[in-house]
Amino acid sequence: MLLEYLDEFKDIDFFESLKRYRNLILSKLKYIYEKNKEYEEDLKNYSLCYGLDKKKLDALIDYLLIILLSHTNYFNSFIKEYSEIKKNDLIKNLPDKISVWEFIKTASKSRNNDLHLERLNLERGYVNIRDVKDIYTREFIRVELKQLGELSKKVKLPNEDIIKDLLKEINDYLKDKVKYEYIEGIKVNNNILCENIPLEWHPPCIRGILHDILSGGSPSHYARRSFVVYWFCAKFNPNLRPLDKDGNLINVSATDITSEENIEKFIDEVIELFKNVEDFDENKTRYYIMHNIGYKVGHGRFTHCEYCKNWKSDDGKGLSYYCKPDDICKKRNIIHPLDYLCYNINRHLKLKKSKSLIKKEDKNGNNK
Repeated sequence: MLLEYLDEFKDIDFFESLKRYRNLILSKLKYIYEKNKEYEEDLKNYSLCYGLDKKKLDALIDYLLIILLSHTNYFNSFIKEYSEIKKNDLIKNLPDKISVWEFIKTASKSRNNDLHLERLNLERGYVNIRDVKDIYTREFIRVELKQLGELSKKVKLPNEDIIKDLLKEINDYLKDKVKYEYIEGIKVNNNILCENIPLEWHPPCIRGILHDILSGGSPSHYARRSFVVYWFCAKFNPNLRPLDKDGNLINVSATDITSEENIEKFIDEVIELFKNVEDFDENKTRYYIMHNIGYKVGHGRFTHCEYCKNWKSDDGKGLSYYCKPDDICKKRNIIHPLDYLCYNINRHLKLKKSKSLIKKEDKNGNNK
């Protein structure tokens, strides 16, 4: 498997490998998604042509695929398909009992409830995984690939034709193979100003963070950041979401959303809120607020509030603590904290309109 050769692959010539194995990379991709048997023959021919061990060459192709796919919207789909294929090879040599520390390395990074240690038998430092071996094996592969992908994603790929062409071909192929159900978030009329809205119109997660801030608690860095960018959108553009319909990140700055006068006023207001936090430092707080909304410092881009699914499984960011869904959260179109706010704004406007119509009807009736 790929992990056996990782140390060797770190020194390969990435560009030369892409040029040499371009067709084999695409063949492997089709094998993963279509179970195309031609890949086995292609792999054999390439290994003979370049005098390479077939198993090692297969692992190299996987390595190159991971790097490329980590820079597309299809990496999670690839992990899912790849894990299902590879688990059968791995499970053959996996014992029924493994070291508790070996188990925890995978289980602690997995989101599968069946791998909670309290659900399994632990004896003399070994965990009995016989009943969950299939799940454990798949998650072991998924966790390892996820880590590799996250590392690859942090390194921007050079602007080379071979990379651009390969990524285009991969994207063109996968857009027909991987279908995502796009759920439209709830929006409000752009002309509505959202100042002085009731606290209960905000989602439980935001209210929870705000309570901690005001009560002298110490929310995590990610929780504070999520609150700031949500609060900014709630005030100036509750329709702003991280991704467009095609899954592309929406890059804006604070000044794209509102005036500098409004931004400066917002920063001062939020600083007043954060003065209750136990480790408050005004200069640092001001800097991070400006950085998070993309105003004058840092990368100059707005840092979006995360989707609800990322609050539930937060990878240690301290967001899941505040994720306590109520009935509105469970509605199908509530996929982002701002959807919760927009839902309440729209509901309020609908009720207001209904009351206005009733009053008008009563008035007309009394005039008759």
